[in-house]
Amino acid sequence: LNRPANGAEAKVQAELDALGRSESVGSEVDSMRKALSEEGRANFDTFLRKLRNYDYEITGSKRVSEGDGERMAVTVRFRTYDFGREYLAVWTEYLKANNGALPSDGDITGFYETLFERLAGLEEKEYIKDVEIICVEPLGNDEWVANIKDNEELQDAVFGGMMSEMKALAAE
Repeated sequence: LNRPANGAEAKVQAELDALGRSESVGSEVDSMRKALSEEGRANFDTFLRKLRNYDYEITGSKRVSEGDGERMAVTVRFRTYDFGREYLAVWTEYLKANNGALPSDGDITGFYETLFERLAGLEEKEYIKDVEIICVEPLGNDEWVANIKDNEELQDAVFGGMMSEMKALAAE
């Protein structure tokens, strides 16, 4: 059972629980979903449910600075589906099928159809990553602030390594 040892851990737990319950998606995600077939949209929706279905455990925390607002580093172990591995596999297969090139019209809907079918079909949570979340306690206030929204390492963990795979491919 996840029992927070301090205010920073409690804040991280509350934020991660809220993130797992959140149903909001960006407008770019919504427009991509509209381009998919009916089956593709169903797979996409299943992927979004799996995305929010991560497990986590707070494994510890340590003070990283004092003085002007205390800082704590909270370590969290994530376990989720290996979306990154599947993204890389589908992208590689897609390029191979297209002789290493993108379609001349730039339409990669077929890639997304295959990708979301594979991501929706994942059964095991095989992706595990430890992430450090920095929390700040503003002066004279007991309410900790956790760097959840702009923490790229955390976002990558929630996405099962998919963001780091996308970055690695973009750099090639």
